[in-house]
Amino acid sequence: MEDFGVSEHDYSSLDTCDLEPIHTPGRIQPFGAMLAGPADLSNIAYCSANLETVLGIAPAKALGKPFRDLIGDQLAHDVRNLASVSTARTQRERVGTYEVAGQRFEVYLHVNPQSQAVVEFEDFVNEGHMTSHAPIDDMRKYLAAASARETIEQMLEISVAGLGALTGFDRVMAYRYELNGDGEVVAETRNTTTDSLLGLRYPAWDVPEQARALQVRNPLRMLVDVHQTPIPILADKDDSPPLDMALAHLRGISPIHVEYLANMGVGATLTVGLVVDGRLWGMFACHHKTPRLIRSDVRIAVELFGQMISLLIKQRIDIMDTKRRHKAAEARERILAETEATTDFLHSFQSLAPILGDVIACDGLVVTYEGKTLTYGSTPSHDAIAAICKHDPDEEDVLLAIDNLRAHKLIGDEDLGHSAGVLMIRATAAYPMQMLIFRDEKLRNLNWAGKPEKQMASGPLGPRITPRGSFDAYVEQQKDFAPEWVDADMAAAREIQILLTQISAKSERVQLMRHQDMVTHQRQQDLMIAELNHRVKKASAASLESYAQALEQRISALSAAHDLAVSNTMKGVSLKGLLETELGPYLGAEQAQVIMAGPVVGLRADVAPIIALVMHEIVSNAVKYGALSVPDGVVRAQWSVKDDQLQFNWTEIGGPAVEEPTRHGFGRSLIEKAIPYEFDGGAEITFAPGGVKFSFTLPQENLVDLESEAPVKLVGSVGVIEKAANDKSALLIEDNVVLAMDMVESLSRLGTTKVETASSIESGLKLIERGGFDFAVLDMNLRGTVSFALAQSLRDKGIPFIFVTGYGSSIELPDDLRSIPILTKPVDEGTLSRTIEKLFKS
Repeated sequence: MEDFGVSEHDYSSLDTCDLEPIHTPGRIQPFGAMLAGPADLSNIAYCSANLETVLGIAPAKALGKPFRDLIGDQLAHDVRNLASVSTARTQRERVGTYEVAGQRFEVYLHVNPQSQAVVEFEDFVNEGHMTSHAPIDDMRKYLAAASARETIEQMLEISVAGLGALTGFDRVMAYRYELNGDGEVVAETRNTTTDSLLGLRYPAWDVPEQARALQVRNPLRMLVDVHQTPIPILADKDDSPPLDMALAHLRGISPIHVEYLANMGVGATLTVGLVVDGRLWGMFACHHKTPRLIRSDVRIAVELFGQMISLLIKQRIDIMDTKRRHKAAEARERILAETEATTDFLHSFQSLAPILGDVIACDGLVVTYEGKTLTYGSTPSHDAIAAICKHDPDEEDVLLAIDNLRAHKLIGDEDLGHSAGVLMIRATAAYPMQMLIFRDEKLRNLNWAGKPEKQMASGPLGPRITPRGSFDAYVEQQKDFAPEWVDADMAAAREIQILLTQISAKSERVQLMRHQDMVTHQRQQDLMIAELNHRVKKASAASLESYAQALEQRISALSAAHDLAVSNTMKGVSLKGLLETELGPYLGAEQAQVIMAGPVVGLRADVAPIIALVMHEIVSNAVKYGALSVPDGVVRAQWSVKDDQLQFNWTEIGGPAVEEPTRHGFGRSLIEKAIPYEFDGGAEITFAPGGVKFSFTLPQENLVDLESEAPVKLVGSVGVIEKAANDKSALLIEDNVVLAMDMVESLSRLGTTKVETASSIESGLKLIERGGFDFAVLDMNLRGTVSFALAQSLRDKGIPFIFVTGYGSSIELPDDLRSIPILTKPVDEGTLSRTIEKLFKS
């Protein structure tokens, strides 16, 4: 019978913590027992030395026997079934609660890489001693609070508070890893008798590589008592390899790490890894001064909490990256619009550089191309730039981030000036064009938890690297470093790579254009001039002002049609209202090119968007080519409801002669197929010589009853977001904290200098009485009560305001409030901008 405990002799051969086999420690912690063997449970190949104490059978009598002889047929059956599930190889699974040898145990299983079933037994905790709230319920509450926070830092602060309440540890910390492997405590909760470690930094070697890798596989690790005596794992055969128990909670902890914790004055720990994109982003670390065993249901809740927070961190990082990438893409489009080709980009570099510098924070920019070097801001000497540009000359696609140029092998003694870091961007299609983004040196004051030195010494377990004995704050000042390049910088750099490629492609197109036949070019130019003259004459005949007004009306009508179709109104959408939004510019008294006739018809809210798209195509065709393209053309739209369906007819009269198009495009396909496909209706378009005719039928179930053609109260969105609230102060009354934070940010982006918030009718009335606001945004429903009292108070004070609702137009307003604009949630900033602008104009 072989003992796989780790002796002093084993550790005397270790010259680094990274070689320690922590997944096969040969020991377990004494708060349970362990059995292991083939996944078919044919025989027990390993067991813990405390088997007799826990399960009532001596290890010698258990080893080599079938599992069922020791744990019974039912438990053996259940363990064998669970071992066949794929997840048992990637995570610790709960088998259930069972009685073995007259005692009840919580039983857990995982299958290790050697296909051995590793079974853990822990004492069953009587439910009578548990709290009234299940840990998983508390976890959901803390998770909801954390997910409502906007930034990762705020989210971690809530998380450590929740974990502290859930586990009862003296100190709970959120620990974040830097790119170089160092870690820093970025959030903390603790009791009054425990020292704070917030803001302290720990060197990368405090958490060895194999420990990080294991925490990715098994995020949760627990040590219930620093001073406990570990229990050896025994094997049936002398030549059996050490047992891999990486996913076990009972797994013994490295003696080196135990010594490290003892030096810190810690009696028990619980850690949960935060894994983002398959790598260890950070961890939650819980410390207790005395021994502490966390029961299994709490551990499960804690482990799930760590997984969910990891996903939320990933989401926040993706959001930040996306924002930076979008900002970079906007800069890219702007630069492309303002430049013709490579030579123009180089010529305009000094004026374009600030745009790029706004995308990726920097102190200097360099572009090199065919022997030319253009610089902006704080940059190294030309010799240093040339040396950096020689990096990997055979590679045409490079994104290289360096935060300490002096320590890098790219350069020798060339003068770096103030520059300490560089982000090199090279694109395959643009090479040899390169862009270098420089950052100046910034002195770093690192607050270490003890002096970050790793020394060989003789520790309690023999000659090896001894854990640090001091954790007193030690401040180190680092020179020659620039602020590090983060993931969001790299995301923006990829957009700049695309910019370099597009500039090069644009240059090639320009070169091709210069070789075109000059006669063809002149002929195209003549045609363009003739067309321009025609348009100018036409505009002059109707006056430039009316021409511009008609164009603006068309854009406004399209925007309103879209908003009318997609707004979540519970009453449905008026067919006539939908037509009016599309045909608005042709309904005026001076033009009167549209005749509409038909009863009040309401379209279901989910049906209206498709009908709006179809009508938009028909109207657009009439405007471009049909009856609405000439002053004398007329469109007749008629509809009726009979035989349980809507019958709609569109006829164009007086327009240009019509011929059936030879090309069957997307617009025609939409007109002919959308209604039959989506609603089992019918649709037909005819290109008669006298004008286009279109008809469709819609079954009755797609319609809703409307009492009258009510005016549209919902405000549509616009494409351009103006700072309509510039230098204004606002009052926001909203009972949902997440929506309130979003609205505050939106109002700030629209120029609001101050936003006061309230979440109830009582607090809102107090702020209204105090006054001092230019306008207000009012949630129509506050905690189940319609907020008309607040609206009346705002009217009495002469403060203009906007209603916001999640109920569409289903709430009937009092007569004196019907003129108030209503926005539906979620509110986009285009809608908000235009509504505020109209609010102040009126």
